[in-house]
Amino acid sequence: MYTDFIAQVAIQQHENELTERLERRRVAAERAVVEHGGERLAVIAHLARQARATRAAAGNPHAAH
Repeated sequence: MYTDFIAQVAIQQHENELTERLERRRVAAERAVVEHGGERLAVIAHLARQARATRAAAGNPHAAH
C-alpha cells in the first residue's frame, strides 16, 4: 500500500513536470508567432532557416538540402 502511494506520487510529479514543460513551450511558441507578425508559417520558415544554418555551421554535408 505504501509502495503504491509512493509510485502514485512519483507519477503525479512526473505528469506535473511534463505539463509545466509543455506550458512553457506553448508560451514560447505563441511569443514566436507574435514576433513574426502573427504568421505561423513565418515562424516555421524561421525555424527551418535556423536549423539549416546550424547544420551548415556543424559541417553537415546535407545542410544545403
